[in-house]
Amino acid sequence: MKRCALRPENNVEEGPEWGERVIGIASAQSTMSQAISSELWSLLGKMHKDDVSTAIRNDHYLMQFAQSLFNKHGSDRSKHEYIRQKVRKLGRLLVTLRHTTRIHNMEEAIKPGNFFTLTSAVKRVSGFDHQNNTFTALSLALKIGHSLRKISDLIMCHALMDEDQEGIDSIKRFHALHETNEAKYNKSTRLPLAKDVQKLQLYLGQQVELAKEKLADNPTAGTYAALAKVTLCQVKLARMTANIFEDRDVSQLNDDISTGLTEVEKRLCKQFARVELRGKKGRKVAVILTPDMTANLSLLISKRKECGVTENNNYLFAIPCSDGHYRGQFGQFANACGAEDPQNLRSTNLRKQIATISQVMNLKDNELDQLADFLGHDIRVHREYNRLPQSTIQLAKISKLLMAMEKGNVKDIQGTSLDEIGDNEEMLASGTFGSPHLSETAAQGFRVSSRRCTKRPWSGEEIQAVMKHLRPFVENGVTATSGQCLQCKEKEHPILETRSIQNIRDFVRKRGLAWHSNAKR
Repeated sequence: MKRCALRPENNVEEGPEWGERVIGIASAQSTMSQAISSELWSLLGKMHKDDVSTAIRNDHYLMQFAQSLFNKHGSDRSKHEYIRQKVRKLGRLLVTLRHTTRIHNMEEAIKPGNFFTLTSAVKRVSGFDHQNNTFTALSLALKIGHSLRKISDLIMCHALMDEDQEGIDSIKRFHALHETNEAKYNKSTRLPLAKDVQKLQLYLGQQVELAKEKLADNPTAGTYAALAKVTLCQVKLARMTANIFEDRDVSQLNDDISTGLTEVEKRLCKQFARVELRGKKGRKVAVILTPDMTANLSLLISKRKECGVTENNNYLFAIPCSDGHYRGQFGQFANACGAEDPQNLRSTNLRKQIATISQVMNLKDNELDQLADFLGHDIRVHREYNRLPQSTIQLAKISKLLMAMEKGNVKDIQGTSLDEIGDNEEMLASGTFGSPHLSETAAQGFRVSSRRCTKRPWSGEEIQAVMKHLRPFVENGVTATSGQCLQCKEKEHPILETRSIQNIRDFVRKRGLAWHSNAKR
């Protein structure tokens, strides 16, 4: 609803309740509408005053969509900018429709007869090039499509509550058109090239060193912003708070846990830091920080006050003199690093690359679960095996996978498990995750293993030693725990000296499967 800019502030005839009364009447005229809260009006009032913000405030279903977003995310102040951006995307679409067609509101735009007019407007907003068949902002078109589906769901709810059968049928036809036109099948997914990933990491490392020197010599808002942006690209978590970083786990590795790790893995646990954040749907997401990343983040925290970061802004990558934080800096550095295909160097594509490489590796079920947990996903709900603590797993084993990817050694890890990825001295000494170096002590005494472990048959003496202690597990088809396998190995020393705990567990599991298979025959 428009408000007259020339209306006197001290109009005696119109009391202070006048505006609220008119807004209430307008809401009541729409069937089963949810009231627009004053908090949402305040949130939208911070938008730039232009045709887009005016279109948003005067469209019923855009305001209902904004209220739905506010109901879900309004309690989190960090999501307020997200709400404004989501609504402005649809506002830009509505302004485009008004300038190019006779459609003046979102309810009219959602009608099935206007579907191709709507898709043309989405292409126009997203910068579609008809000659090259490409988008300037492909993600914008996708996000608008998701939001339009939610707008249509709101219209459907109102039609159902109003028992408007014609409106219900219209939205069902729109949904059918929307789903039919989604080209999900045979869609090509382009992953970043390994050499492009290397170029990006080297470029980020160089920019970090320059930004650190400038911030140390001249702590200003500009030098602080430079280091914050490049470090954000390495950590890739914009909403991390300073408290989360300062509360990271710095405890020493437990001696009992370290028995299941190689020497390289033990040193990785000492070198790297790990912090946990809340991800999508409340899932725990772990972040592995190299020593250089930890030092850079500590420098940012120490210079916050000098560079104008307010005390009430607790974001780790806070914007000076603001309550917000830096975000979306990855594309800028991807374009500047000299990569052949910078469009594929995005956080989402890097996660897809990890998932794709994991398919060419010979990962066990528990290793797949460890990788999924690190990425913030959940493949399986229940596990029937004993696990090392997740913090140890991610520091010791997942970090080896990420380091191999950064160096472009994808071919060297095909067909291997996480335990079989080489504990290579060169891999650690030459830098990790854009870090120019690790300490010399971390590169001493490392065991260099082959890329693929050679399978060695079990001798009769070894089989007898394992069956002596773990026969009940074989006969019952139950996998022995790591602790039970460790006890077996210690009691049968030196017969089982060359067998790892995982070797013994795998032997018990496979022998149990063969036992039950023969029993069924």
